[in-house]
Amino acid sequence: MIEGNSYISAAKPASIGGKLPFLKKFFFYKEFIKKLFRTRRAVIRGEGMAPVIKGSCEVIELCESVGGRIEITGLDNLRSVPGGVVVAANHQSTLETLLFPTIMDNLKPVTFVVKKSLVTGWAFGPIMRLFNPIALDRKEPKVDLEKVMKEGTSALQEGKSVVLFPQGTRCKGFDPATFNSLAVKLAKRAGVPVVPCAVKTDFWENGRLVSTIGDIYPDRTIHMAFGPAITIDGAGKKEQRQLLEYIDETYRGMA
Repeated sequence: MIEGNSYISAAKPASIGGKLPFLKKFFFYKEFIKKLFRTRRAVIRGEGMAPVIKGSCEVIELCESVGGRIEITGLDNLRSVPGGVVVAANHQSTLETLLFPTIMDNLKPVTFVVKKSLVTGWAFGPIMRLFNPIALDRKEPKVDLEKVMKEGTSALQEGKSVVLFPQGTRCKGFDPATFNSLAVKLAKRAGVPVVPCAVKTDFWENGRLVSTIGDIYPDRTIHMAFGPAITIDGAGKKEQRQLLEYIDETYRGMA
């Protein structure tokens, strides 16, 4: 659980540039898989959300154990809004998805808009289903849009927040042209604000054969920055520009 407006890793000596050597990378993924399976077993045993929050926090500790530095800022922008919000983030790697549970814990109940395979998969499926997520086939955009509007509005009206990645897939950088207006449309429909989140998680790169298993770069700081809540007024075009400007400018400033 993260308290206060931010979480900044303790200062450490500057790490040497480049990716982790093979043995350290092997250790990283061995520990990650061990923690994932332990969390999965606890969820299947019916232990609820507690092991998921613990596992999410352990991911932070694992990243720091190999020299990673984490900066999560702007949590008061979530805390200051009563009720549910739509959180719209750019999508760069597996890492931001793993960090959201411990970020949102003690702030707001949360669910996610995710691809269906993540919900039905053997490894992550039991954990993701605990959030009662909005699972999309990604075969018919119109059907997916209707589902997000219906189920997302229902979740928000119940006081949950909805985290979604309007890019749809993980991208190395941030290109505003790939960031659709789904978050703004959902926020407008439900009558709630949208909170932008700029993400830079290339510490954990996507793999070539297995997307979750890529190279680890301890010299790259892990950033997640939440911006001020944006209230939707009118058609939403102005708010979409605000959303894009915040993420683009913030992302460019992340070192």
